[in-house]
Amino acid sequence: MRYPSRRIALLCCALVGCLFTRVCADDDLSFEQFLIQADDLQPPTDGSVRRLPLTDPAPVDPPPLQPPPVADSQTVPAEAAADPPESPPPPIQNLDAAMPDNMISSQLRTQEFDSPATTSMNNDFTKFPDFVGGILIEGERAAMKIGGYVKADFISDFDPIDSTDSFDTTTIPIGAPPRRNARFHARQSRLSFDTRWKTGGEVMRAFIEADFFGDGSDGSNAFRLRHAYGTYGRFTAGQTWTTFTDPSAVPNTLDFEGAVSNVNRRQGLVRWTQPILWDGLSLAAALENPRINFEIPSGVQGVGRTESPDVIARLRYEQDWGEFQSAMVLRELGFQPVDQDVITGTAWGFNFTGSVMPTDTIKGYYQITFGEGIGSYRGSPDVIATGPDTASILPMFGWMVGCKREWSDRWSSNLTYSRLDLEAIPGQAPDNLRSTTYLAVNLINTPYERVFWGIEYLYGIRENQSGARADANRVQMSFGFLLP
Repeated sequence: MRYPSRRIALLCCALVGCLFTRVCADDDLSFEQFLIQADDLQPPTDGSVRRLPLTDPAPVDPPPLQPPPVADSQTVPAEAAADPPESPPPPIQNLDAAMPDNMISSQLRTQEFDSPATTSMNNDFTKFPDFVGGILIEGERAAMKIGGYVKADFISDFDPIDSTDSFDTTTIPIGAPPRRNARFHARQSRLSFDTRWKTGGEVMRAFIEADFFGDGSDGSNAFRLRHAYGTYGRFTAGQTWTTFTDPSAVPNTLDFEGAVSNVNRRQGLVRWTQPILWDGLSLAAALENPRINFEIPSGVQGVGRTESPDVIARLRYEQDWGEFQSAMVLRELGFQPVDQDVITGTAWGFNFTGSVMPTDTIKGYYQITFGEGIGSYRGSPDVIATGPDTASILPMFGWMVGCKREWSDRWSSNLTYSRLDLEAIPGQAPDNLRSTTYLAVNLINTPYERVFWGIEYLYGIRENQSGARADANRVQMSFGFLLP
């Protein structure tokens, strides 16, 4: 009896698949043996149906030694019996496993650089890459780790907002006609180089990181410097997180902008960090780059001046169950009208942050920020015009609360709510910002090591000094691939 050609082809495919599955499970079967067995599956030319044996064919002359029986009642191929069995392949190892002590990079790991934050959890986008495993380049006395990640964002806006790549709620237009927006980009992708060597018994570190959130000629995808600093002992110099912020309290949002009150500024600085009193307590002092945001009155011509650096001090306490930080900034704001002397004013601010882990899977965090003339630390003005030829330093108050929960090894969520209020000073323009609100909630999955995807809902409100207000809704989906 002849099978129709289609049924013969399907049968052969099924049998080849079964044989291939067995070959994949048999480490001792050579490629030549696979070809021989596959050749036995060729259909006969006389039209008859060949029945396949349920066991391996009998050995040919000369007869080999009888192999021990296996669990599925099948015999082991002859060639495999002649050689001693190989040990099973080792399990897939974690790329972040500890390195041998004789490697240069393992000797350059320090508690200051490589101790994870006490409240660090999975998918921490502010964490620096680990100096272990992955892409490590070693010399005789130095080592460099290449890190970073690729992050693709798919954004859908249901209301008008002028910031299409990040959810900046201060850009929500009030009174704009309804519109929607779709945007795909990978601008948050990062690349970093962590180089270390020893000098005088101390580990020196030079760290550089960049992303693609710069302002290019086309308004997007320009390579932008995030970090470029060096550290020797307790001394740090270069561009990195301002001493006024607390990276451990930055919310774990898929959105690049983050909470409206959160200080996420990186700038040039020189800093000294000193442990004091008891374990976990440290004091840091820094001189930092004085960037200002000055709203010039319409009847005045001139430019903003920064004649002295920002002076910042920070007190930080860390334990296994949480961390707390208090920071203070003092700065001088200057403005020079045309052909006149510089007019100066003093600005100040405080930033109280903290995070607590009541369990290994729950992290709560908070922030309270207030002061006068520190709006530029969060993207709002330091000085606003109050008339054609008058201006005033702007007071502000912001706060944030949030919680991250790891549901399992693969699933986690984050909820963040934040609000920023600016003082209602008489005389300023009615369309100036009065307050803004930010809400983010997400679900993130890590199906494989160093691979994640997630979805996030975002809601924001902008209110002007006139009392007019508008809101915006956004849904964002992200996919990420972290370099080992």
